[in-house]
Amino acid sequence: MMFKQFILALCLSAMASLGQAQTPLKIITTDQPGGGMDALIRPVAEKLGTALGRPVIVENKPGAQGRLGGQAVVNSAPDGNTVLITVQAGIVINPHVYTWPYNSLTDLVPVTELGRGSLVLLVPSSLKVNTMKELTQWITAQPKGSASYATYSPGTISHFGGLLLAQDLGVDMMAVHYKASGDQVKDLVSGIVNMGWGPAAGSVAQLVKAGRLKALAYMGPKRIPAFPDVPTIREAGHPIVETDGWIGIFAPKGTPPDVVDKLQQEFAKVLSSADTRNMYQNFGFEPGGSTAVEFGKLVKSDSQKFADYIKKINYKVE
Repeated sequence: MMFKQFILALCLSAMASLGQAQTPLKIITTDQPGGGMDALIRPVAEKLGTALGRPVIVENKPGAQGRLGGQAVVNSAPDGNTVLITVQAGIVINPHVYTWPYNSLTDLVPVTELGRGSLVLLVPSSLKVNTMKELTQWITAQPKGSASYATYSPGTISHFGGLLLAQDLGVDMMAVHYKASGDQVKDLVSGIVNMGWGPAAGSVAQLVKAGRLKALAYMGPKRIPAFPDVPTIREAGHPIVETDGWIGIFAPKGTPPDVVDKLQQEFAKVLSSADTRNMYQNFGFEPGGSTAVEFGKLVKSDSQKFADYIKKINYKVE
């Protein structure tokens, strides 16, 4: 009888472990399907699913400057089965500008960086400029405030890129804000907006190679393999505009430290693989994988840095 009970206990334990192993890991991202961040996440999610032996689901929740996706994760159970992947702005910039429904520094637990990278300054093929010098001449020749630039929502580095460029040139430019990166790319291609900052991945890279968009400068500190002939914004004569950003991975508040560490280790393994590194670096994106403690320190310091900058320029919600 005791032997039968022992076998039954083993079976129940095995079934519980199998059920747990098959619980999906849900990755909630603040980008649209097909957007630049989405293009970076999905190959990682596929590899992560293989490594973990369980489904990994990517759920897109764009909009509201990152609040929708962040709120969904904040409201999730802190069991390691739901994480947020979002751009820097949704954690350390926008909460200083907008009324935020949660505390991004305490209601979310930093896990690791997906990676670091920046954006490309894009213009439609219909705009008759091919260099930053020509674009500068074109902007300064326009009526005050009529030159427009697209951003994937206020307060992002795509927005600050435009603000900094306008400040550097001593001109007024009109910011046209979109829900996410995919929407602004469509209007850039059609020429509805004159220029915009976009990721060097996903549809942007394809549209530049197809000649439907032109890439004039890269916002980061060094040229990228995806566009080796495109100068950095510093090389183009506008060092004040140089900005580097990150995409971060976060878990809900209350997620046990050992679960956070396990998630960090699994993401880091995938991000360190040769093919993932090559793909990311080709898009001008340096793969992450830092420890949760290291990433947490970066998040806090960046939050203070942007809070100070927003106060300095007296930035107001548009």
